[in-house]
Amino acid sequence: MHKLTMAALAAVVLAGCSSAPQEQQVTTYSYESKVHSGTVNVTEKQYTSSVLTCAPNWRDGPIYTPKGIIPIGHDHLNFVINLFADGQEEKTYTFDVPQALGSRVLAKDFQQGKEFMLQAESNGIVQQGEHFAYPEGYYVRISQPSVQGSNFVSCIGIDHMYVLDSDLQASSNPPIQLDRVVVPFVMDQVNQPVKVSFGSKIQHIAEIRVQP
Repeated sequence: MHKLTMAALAAVVLAGCSSAPQEQQVTTYSYESKVHSGTVNVTEKQYTSSVLTCAPNWRDGPIYTPKGIIPIGHDHLNFVINLFADGQEEKTYTFDVPQALGSRVLAKDFQQGKEFMLQAESNGIVQQGEHFAYPEGYYVRISQPSVQGSNFVSCIGIDHMYVLDSDLQASSNPPIQLDRVVVPFVMDQVNQPVKVSFGSKIQHIAEIRVQP
């Protein structure tokens, strides 16, 4: 396991610039969650590529649900995503993705529910406060995988939801951060993994590759 400092983060970005999609657009917005506590502040980065176009609503496609025994072989691509976030341990996720996935979405939820009693006060043996709950962690989506000539391609979306410790200490209704990135993944079979950056309060590096 590794923890990434800001200096190391910068080094990783520089090392991966040649492999990353070049153009990017960042948008921000907020919404009130209907399924958990709090206001969610979203920072989303969209990369573009001349080789692959990911439709604006591709993440809303039908969810892929495997049935029966999943065959392993040339009709599947083995994606590996390494995620680095400043001050946090490295995360590594692997995905066996069928090339026949098409516009369906393979979605993996790595979030864990977090619950807190904020601004708690004790009244004798009874402790009262504001109940605050949200899902913390990564959520990954993959769609449109294929091999085009010498390139592996796919649309990949990564979400990371979290709350800063300082905000948990300061408020009974702290803001929830949702950092998102969309990557039109294009990797030459003999090239280095694709590396992209994203984030707001916490900066992230995603290193994405297809391996045999």
